[in-house]
Amino acid sequence: MIQQYMTDFESFLRNAAVPNGQQTLVSWTEKISGIDPLLFFANGSSLEGERHFWYSQKDDFYLVGAGPAIMDMRSSQEWEHVIESAIVHNLSAVPGTGPVAFCGNNFQTEQLRQLWKDFPATQYRIPAFTLTKTEANYYITINQLVDGSHVNEAVTVILEQLKTLMADGSMSASPMQLTNKQELDSQEWKRLVKEATDTIKATDLDKVVLARAMKLEFAEKLQAAAVLRNLMNSQQDSFIFAVENGSACFIGATPERLVRVEAGTLHTSCVAGTAPRGKDAAADAEIGEALLEDSKNREEHQYVVEMITGVIRKYADNLRLPAVPELMKLRQLQHLYTPVSANLQEGASMQQIVQELHPTPALGGLPKEKALAFIADREPLERGWYGAPIGWMDSYQNGDTAVAIRSGLLDGKQAVLFAGCGVVKDSDPEMEFEETAIKFRPMLEALEVTE
Repeated sequence: MIQQYMTDFESFLRNAAVPNGQQTLVSWTEKISGIDPLLFFANGSSLEGERHFWYSQKDDFYLVGAGPAIMDMRSSQEWEHVIESAIVHNLSAVPGTGPVAFCGNNFQTEQLRQLWKDFPATQYRIPAFTLTKTEANYYITINQLVDGSHVNEAVTVILEQLKTLMADGSMSASPMQLTNKQELDSQEWKRLVKEATDTIKATDLDKVVLARAMKLEFAEKLQAAAVLRNLMNSQQDSFIFAVENGSACFIGATPERLVRVEAGTLHTSCVAGTAPRGKDAAADAEIGEALLEDSKNREEHQYVVEMITGVIRKYADNLRLPAVPELMKLRQLQHLYTPVSANLQEGASMQQIVQELHPTPALGGLPKEKALAFIADREPLERGWYGAPIGWMDSYQNGDTAVAIRSGLLDGKQAVLFAGCGVVKDSDPEMEFEETAIKFRPMLEALEVTE
């Protein structure tokens, strides 16, 4: 399969090369026979460069990046400039094919950068290889910077790297053996929740989202592919992601889409308000009904709906959403959920909307600037990319982003997990602590840690 089209690719590469030494992004996309996206990701560990993984179960859609970074950019403007001059061969034009940038950024500016030292404030990365799986088909995209020299050598290297990525095999991993588990600053965090409720009662701060961390240590180096496999098996209704930078891998399964754009239609979701699942169907239904009727959770959810729809109306028309929230039922949790869709206005982009939405009241609070100031001044956690938008965009103005929650940072034998909750005037520190404990469960289960 690879051999059949490499001759054509070599010709394309030669024709695209600029003889004066100026480098040009060249992108070639080909429909291929199927390969397990998780195996493609695992095989990528044998190549130089960092890996990326994105899976949307609802859409049966995968994007997997591997190989050296062809472009590693720090702004959406830089991405747009690169795409304007790129030379692209893509007969499919399917969303997620052609040049794709995997993107992520900090929750907000942080003075201390130790835990997240390998993760820049903003990142738009085009890897050498991207595997795209839609409901029906598989595609491979090859991205290269070409300057007219060494084309023969480049094709030889690409062919060898593709063989590595597409190799058949099985994924085997040893059980993950936990050696130490530590809840970081738990008593201090409860005191902070009390301080937040007092501040909300005394000022015009309505809500602030506080996060905490858990540190785990294991006997052996953690394998991101094995953690991803466990997440895919247990968190079927989530967006599953992984981003490698240096020795660390940020990984998670989030239920919360921020913005998706495809063919000019915008989709987003308002997720706020949380309760556990019940032990049986009757208990689960009772808990869900109580969540729908709970004033604290409904108030928190309505904050999010009003903020998100207020931003969307600036960039899109024909806004569509239900009058009351629904229940989103996940393996360990259920949430209040309001889906929103609209028609994107001409000239508007996904990144404009993402930048204005982040952080939503579900991740920051209200009013936004006062909540962010409270977090920056008082929260001891280094959030890094936790709670921030993560996702991808293609050269056809399609893309998808989710809010990076239910997540952890793996580095060697260590994992640091993150969880947060919305604090309002009636919040109880012990109950909020228990809510965050529930939110750790997806990653604990993926790391094979029993509570």
